[in-house]
Amino acid sequence: MSSRLSHDFPPPNYPPHNRQSSYNNPPPRNSLYYEEGEDLDEPFDVRADFDGVGPRWSERNGAKKEGSVRSGGALGMGMMDDAMYRPVSTHIAPSAYGDINKSAASREEMVSVPMLGPEWQKSELHELSRRGQAELGGDKRSKAWKEWTRDQRGLCGVKWLTRKVLVFIIFAFLAALGVTLFFVIPRVPNFEFYKDAPFTVDNSTVSFNRVPTNFSFAGNLNLYGDGSASYLPIHFKSLQATLYDETTNKAIAKGDWGNHYMDHKDQQPVQLPINFEYSAVNTSDTTWNDMYQACGHKWTGTTRPDLKFRLVLKMSIVGLVNSPEMSTQISNVECPFELGTNSV
Repeated sequence: MSSRLSHDFPPPNYPPHNRQSSYNNPPPRNSLYYEEGEDLDEPFDVRADFDGVGPRWSERNGAKKEGSVRSGGALGMGMMDDAMYRPVSTHIAPSAYGDINKSAASREEMVSVPMLGPEWQKSELHELSRRGQAELGGDKRSKAWKEWTRDQRGLCGVKWLTRKVLVFIIFAFLAALGVTLFFVIPRVPNFEFYKDAPFTVDNSTVSFNRVPTNFSFAGNLNLYGDGSASYLPIHFKSLQATLYDETTNKAIAKGDWGNHYMDHKDQQPVQLPINFEYSAVNTSDTTWNDMYQACGHKWTGTTRPDLKFRLVLKMSIVGLVNSPEMSTQISNVECPFELGTNSV
C-alpha cells in the first residue's frame, strides 16, 4: 500500500550531488539503528493521520476495525481493507507543490489542528487585574518590611542599611543635632537700668498741660544688657519697651530698639529710644501729679519727690519661636529735667 503523500506528490527529480544523506542511504540491516520489518512501514503522512474525515478514521464504510498497516489487515490476512489507510483521490495539492523549482523543505503541507484551550487559572487572571496588582505590591512591601525588621535586607535597596545600622545613624544624628543646637540657639539676655542715669530727656520736647491734662517728651532709657549666656551674638528683630508708673501701674512711655545685634558678653550698654505720653481727665490724676511734682521747678527750700518705674521688655530674637518677656524695677529716680517758673 503506497502512502498518500507519495501518491499525490511524486518525488521531484533533483540533480545528483556529492552530499551523502541518510535519507538516500538507509542504514544497513546489520546496523544498530535498524529494526526488523522497518522496510514494510509506510511513510508518515501528516494529513492522513490528522484528517478525521479520511478513510483511515472515517466510519462511512462501516465501523472501525482493528488492523495493522504492516500486516495488511486483521491477523495479517489482508482483511478489512475498506477501513484501512488509503490515499484520498479527491485531495488536490496546492499549486505551490507542483513547482519543481522549489525545494522539498518549502513544500510542507499545513495541517489544521484543534486549538488548545486556555490554561489560565482564576488566581492568575486575578493577578492581572488592577486590584491583583495592588495586592501583589502590598504583599511585596509587607515582605520587604518584615525582612528589614529582621535585619535580613537593607533599606531602599542599600544592603548595609539594616535596622540596627539605621538606629545607630539616627542616634548619632540626633546627638550631633542636640550638641549643635546647644551652641547655636540663643539665650534670652538680661537687662537692668543704669542706676546713675536711668533715662535721659530731650528738653526741647518737654510739654506739660493742665487743660487738657497731659504730658509728653522724648528720651532714651539707659540699660545694661547681659548676653554672656549665649555662644553666638544675639540678633534682635525688635525689643519693645513699656514703662509703667510703679505707684499707679499705668503705662506712661513706650519704645522699640529695632533691629540690632548684641554680643555674647555682659555689661553691654543699650540706649533704647522711648516716648513719654500720658493723658488724664483732670489735674487731680495721681499719675500726672507724680510726674509733675517730680519734674517741677526747684524752689528754694523744697525737695522734689523721686520717681518709681517698672520696665517691661518684649523681645523678638532670631532663633527663638516665642517672644520672651522680662521686667525690671527701679526706684529713687530723679527727674532729669526741671520745669520753668512760669510752667503750669
